[in-house]
Amino acid sequence: MTVKRDGTVADYITQAFLLLLQKKSFHDIKINELCEKAGVTRMSFYRNFDSKEDVLRKWLRVITDEWLAESGISFKHNDSRKYFILLFKHMGEYREFCSRLYKDGMLHLVKDEYDRVFLSVYKGVYDEYKSYFLAGGIFNIFQRWLIGGCVETPEELADKLERILEK
Repeated sequence: MTVKRDGTVADYITQAFLLLLQKKSFHDIKINELCEKAGVTRMSFYRNFDSKEDVLRKWLRVITDEWLAESGISFKHNDSRKYFILLFKHMGEYREFCSRLYKDGMLHLVKDEYDRVFLSVYKGVYDEYKSYFLAGGIFNIFQRWLIGGCVETPEELADKLERILEK
């Protein structure tokens, strides 16, 4: 696979990194190899990113923000089941990618994104501690689902989560 040439240097690097992650461990990918795959220089890499982790953090933020905009979810209302279903469907679309991150010990990057989103969208609704609590709990349910092979449907996970939060 080659990198599509229809974006910015950061896009080329991100695409190349995601392609390499399909074949190699996160830790086995070298910056030189990534730059070669992307068709850019190391200087271009470091102009756009601080590290390989930074590439993934920025990509996770982009796909999360796009999903939030597309889903039209309103976090200020009490339709948490609908939100949980949409969230787990979305995460299910990235299960292979997240499984790779889990195997490579990098799934904490997804956890960091959960924290960012929950702190942002529940600002003024819950205090900071409750937002972290919810983010961590939902992330851990996602992680357990991922480790277990994603057997349950998003609806089943949402129901389990609703029962947990009722108590």
